[in-house]
Amino acid sequence: MPADERAHALDLARRLHERTQAGDVAALSALDREIGALLIGLAGARPLDAGTRSACALLQAAHQRALALVRRELDAVQAQLLDLCAHRGGRDAYAFAAE
Repeated sequence: MPADERAHALDLARRLHERTQAGDVAALSALDREIGALLIGLAGARPLDAGTRSACALLQAAHQRALALVRRELDAVQAQLLDLCAHRGGRDAYAFAAE
């Protein structure tokens, strides 16, 4: 089973890297759930072999990069929202005048 866990972790790290590079934030949610399920399975009392630990380290690094992407996207959306709120009065006045 350790080889399967290692392969699964490596596959998730690869897919996470690919989706992060593509900027596919929507796909990251499903991958995050898969990672959670893997980690729950790995949380057993037995120690992990070196290969599985190494694969998990690669997965963690890929996850950190994905998290950074999501944070950047969040910052961009928040900035847009603040901009919309800051200019709401002008848009409302324009809409009212057009009626």
